[in-house]
Amino acid sequence: MKFAQVKKLNLGGPPGPSLGDEMILSLDVFQNGRKIGVGDGTFTTTRVTGSGPNAVVESQGIFTLRLRDGQLSIQFIQLRDNEQILPVAVTGGSGVFRGAGGDGTITKGNNSGVVRLHLQFA
Repeated sequence: MKFAQVKKLNLGGPPGPSLGDEMILSLDVFQNGRKIGVGDGTFTTTRVTGSGPNAVVESQGIFTLRLRDGQLSIQFIQLRDNEQILPVAVTGGSGVFRGAGGDGTITKGNNSGVVRLHLQFA
């Protein structure tokens, strides 16, 4: 997956990370180098411990991927900004993905805007 558009919102808190901050993004989904769909997602800051450069930021991520034969919904919690591999839950789907469930991982890619998603269905 590659981020297509990203918007960060500081929702009324002090400068820096604060509860309720959001990142809204759209992304393109690829398989073996070929675009197979698009997606949308949000990260919402749900906990901030500490401040300044020592702050630990926890966020909830919710993504919906729109593929040719249906949609997939995934969600996860990112416990730290620098967490490189995130466990995800497949929480549903439509079309050929109707009734989908399972889990997987997102591997972040060094601030390149590219992440790898690996899913296993139950």
